[in-house]
Amino acid sequence: MTDTALLAVLLAAVTGLVAGRTWSAVARRSRQRERAAFRMSPHYTQGLHYLAAGQLEMAVSELAKVVRESPDAVEVQLVYGNLLREAGQTERAIQTHQTLLARRDLARSERAHILACLATDFRRAGFLDRATQALSDVLELDPKNIHAMLGLQKLSEEQRQWRDAYAAQTRVSRLRKTDDNLVLGYLQAEMGAECARLGQREAAEQAFRLALSLDRRVFPAYLGLAQLVEVSDSRRAASVLEDAIRAVPERAYLAFEPLARAYARSGEASRFVTLCEGIIRNDPRDWRARVALARQLRDAGENDEALGLILRAVEANPHALLVHLETLRTLRAMGAIEPPADRYLAVAEEAAFYRDPHLCTQCRYRADDMLWRCPHCHEWNTFVEERLAPGGGR
Repeated sequence: MTDTALLAVLLAAVTGLVAGRTWSAVARRSRQRERAAFRMSPHYTQGLHYLAAGQLEMAVSELAKVVRESPDAVEVQLVYGNLLREAGQTERAIQTHQTLLARRDLARSERAHILACLATDFRRAGFLDRATQALSDVLELDPKNIHAMLGLQKLSEEQRQWRDAYAAQTRVSRLRKTDDNLVLGYLQAEMGAECARLGQREAAEQAFRLALSLDRRVFPAYLGLAQLVEVSDSRRAASVLEDAIRAVPERAYLAFEPLARAYARSGEASRFVTLCEGIIRNDPRDWRARVALARQLRDAGENDEALGLILRAVEANPHALLVHLETLRTLRAMGAIEPPADRYLAVAEEAAFYRDPHLCTQCRYRADDMLWRCPHCHEWNTFVEERLAPGGGR
C-alpha cells in the first residue's frame, strides 16, 4: 500500500513537471507570436544600437528598412520621422508624420502625439503658423497636454507675442502645480518693455510692477521701471535701481550706467562712488564695480586713482577685453599713450564685439551681452558672466 501511494505521488509530480514545461513552452511561443514583427527585425535592433551611439544617419538608414518591412508599425514610423528631423531632413520628417496622420486606425493619444511631432517639424522648418495650428489641434484632442502648451508658449515667445506666452505659461503652472513666477515675471517685463516702446507709459509701469510682485529677481523690470521715471524723477529712478542691486546683487553692473546718470541728475554724484566702494568691499573680485568707479574718477580728472582701480580690475579678470580697453582710455587721459597705441584703441573700440562673454548655464550658448532669454534653448534667466581664473605662469 505504501509503495502504491509513493508511486502515485511520483507520477503526479512527473505529470506536473511535464505539464509545467509544456505550459511554459506554449506561453513562450504565444509571447513570440504576440510580439510585433518589427521587433524581430535585425534592422530594428541595429537601429536602436546606432541611436544609442548617437549615429543618427546610420539609425535613420536602419529604421528606414524596418518601415519598409513593417509599414503598419506606427511607433517605428513616428520615431523614424523624428530622427529625420534631428538629422536635418525636415521635409522628409514632415512627409512621414503627415502620412501617419492620414491613417484611420490611430488611437486618440497616438494622433495627438503625432501632431505634436509634426508641430516640432514645422517649427524647425520655420513654419511657425503651421506649428501653432498643429499644437492647437493637439490641445483639442488632449486639453491637458503640457508639452503642447509649452510648445505654444515657446512659439509665442519667438514671435514676441508676450500675452499669449504668459497665458500659456499660466496654464502650464496650474497643471504642473509648480512655482513658475520667475518666468511669468520675465514675460510681464517683456510686456512692459513692449508697452514702453509704444509710448503706453501707464500700462508699461503696471506690467513692470506686476513682474516684480511675481518675483523680485526680475532685473529687467527694475531697469524698465527706472527708465520710465528717469527724466521726470531721478531720485525715484535711483531708488528703483538700488532696490534692483539689493535684490539681485550679481546683476548690479547692469544698473551702474543708469544709476550714475540718476545720481548726477539729482545732484548726488558722490553716492555712486559710495555705492561702488561698498560693492568692492563686499566682493574684492568684482571687477565691474572697479571699472565703473574708475570711469567716474577719470571723468572727474582723478586719473591716477582711476588707473589704480583699473589695474586691480585687470588682476581680477584679465580675460575681459573691456578692462584692457579701459586701461588704454585711462592712459590716454593721462597723456601716457603713444599715437600707435591710440590708433589701436580706436580700432579696438569699433571692432570689439566679444567683450565680456556670458554663458547659458543650460546649453552653454555664449553671448557678448547679458540676455534674459537664451536664443538657443529658450530658457529664462540662465545667463551668467563667465569668469576665468588668472593664469599663474608666464
